[in-house]
Amino acid sequence: MKNIMYACLFLFVGSIWAQEEPKNISEESTIKTVKTDHGTEVVEKKIKVTTREEQDIEFAEKDKNKRDKDIVKSPVKVKKTIEIDNDRGNSYDAKTEIGYYEFNGKQYGFKKVDTGFSVLEKDHETPINYGNIVKFNRDNHYLFQNGNDTGIGYFNEDGSFTIEFYDKDTKTVTSQEFILVEK
Repeated sequence: MKNIMYACLFLFVGSIWAQEEPKNISEESTIKTVKTDHGTEVVEKKIKVTTREEQDIEFAEKDKNKRDKDIVKSPVKVKKTIEIDNDRGNSYDAKTEIGYYEFNGKQYGFKKVDTGFSVLEKDHETPINYGNIVKFNRDNHYLFQNGNDTGIGYFNEDGSFTIEFYDKDTKTVTSQEFILVEK
């Protein structure tokens, strides 16, 4: 009886584990050492940049009952993590995460901050702050602010970020979408 219970428990847990969607994941890390001479001493900083690419594996609908299925192209989610070690310790002192999106033909980085995200225009030599995204208490609800524009935003199922604005003149709601960059 005890063995039957263990077998049932094993099958139950195994079936739940098997429900995860398959993904292609690649991760690359590079570490640079930067030395700065302050006159009295040379300060050494380590900068670690980790780029993680994640892609859901999706199959063609026509092959759903076949054993060998064709893979359908799906978006690649790119996340870059930058860590900085300012001292001689073994741990990194600062960490920044950035995801990449496209809007109106330009590239933008969504830099994770404590309150949500900073939206950075990537087309310049040094990124320019395009706007801020503040997280609400509700899941997947954000406030987007850019100069005079303010809207409500959310992330779609495909990872893109949609912002809805209310136009007082036309009394309509318009939407704009930052599309997740595919590689």
